Amino acid sequence: MSIALDTSTLGQEVPLGRVDKALKELWGQDEARTKASLMNFAIYSEDPESLDDNTRRLEEITLEHACRGLLILVLPSDGEPKARAWVTAHCQLHEGHKSVCSEQVSFVLEGGNMNQVRNIVFAHLDSDLPLFCWWQGELSSNFNERFYSVMDLLFFDSATWSDPARDMAILHTALTEKTSKFRVYDLSWLRSHLFRTAIASCFSDATALAELPKLKKMEVSHCPGQRISALLLVAWLGVRLKCTLGAENGSIRLQQPEGQVIEVQLTESSGNEAVQSVTLCSDNACFKVSRDCGTAYIKTDVSIGGHHHEQMLPADLVTDVELITEQLSRLGGQSLYVQMIPMLRGLLG
Repeated sequence: MSIALDTSTLGQEVPLGRVDKALKELWGQDEARTKASLMNFAIYSEDPESLDDNTRRLEEITLEHACRGLLILVLPSDGEPKARAWVTAHCQLHEGHKSVCSEQVSFVLEGGNMNQVRNIVFAHLDSDLPLFCWWQGELSSNFNERFYSVMDLLFFDSATWSDPARDMAILHTALTEKTSKFRVYDLSWLRSHLFRTAIASCFSDATALAELPKLKKMEVSHCPGQRISALLLVAWLGVRLKCTLGAENGSIRLQQPEGQVIEVQLTESSGNEAVQSVTLCSDNACFKVSRDCGTAYIKTDVSIGGHHHEQMLPADLVTDVELITEQLSRLGGQSLYVQMIPMLRGLLG
């Protein structure tokens, strides 16, 4: 049985065979509009409630990055596979009079699989442009080689996974495939960028740096549903300090090359910030980085011996669209994240 969907924000519905013609007609209707596209940007979801929100998100992304946007909604169905398509455009005024527009093509695929996604959706990519994909939710069976072999970049949010160990294993397998060429950007990782920068700033002088191999304790406080964000910070520190991972009676232990063991404790606290505080302590020093809920800054608090120093630094961007838009402006490498995956998988168990 088909699911009732609100498609009012998707634009004009067209037969699959007329998508390309409908796009040409879209531009022919108004000579004051100019098409702009630097990439294909696809949002993939299996949530029937996502259409309206994803249209808004795509519109926000096109404010900064011209692209051909593709919304892909895949729904389960016991009947014959069915596909529907819509076309629209998101436009912004340029120099006060001419509209610069990005296309959006939306697809709802009922009862389909990745063959249907590839055959129908990928046939409507803007040719010769890279494909960036924001995969929402679990890495389902549709996340397979036929999909990721054509991707250049993948956004996802590991905090939305009900079984992170399973999905991280799927991601690791995909990254090691010979046909894979895509880079990965985990929104849970991106959320802590400035938090990690603040932690690094605590060790900017020689006295503080000398305490790194002496660290004995790490405490991370995170909000509900963001344990993976805390584990990403633990994995980051472990990789940066070249630690080996150990566990005893459910505890987390990082052993540094010199033999010193860091006992790790994760605490769930109320609030909205993914990571609320990180505390690193040795016998002689304590380094704390924290963010109060709702504030636009991060506080660092360094105590070494009898000396104490505090600093206020900018906090991270908060919405998924802001994180993605910022990353699209930089498109740096993610080699450190890939290096962290083995330790992260060990932490996930």
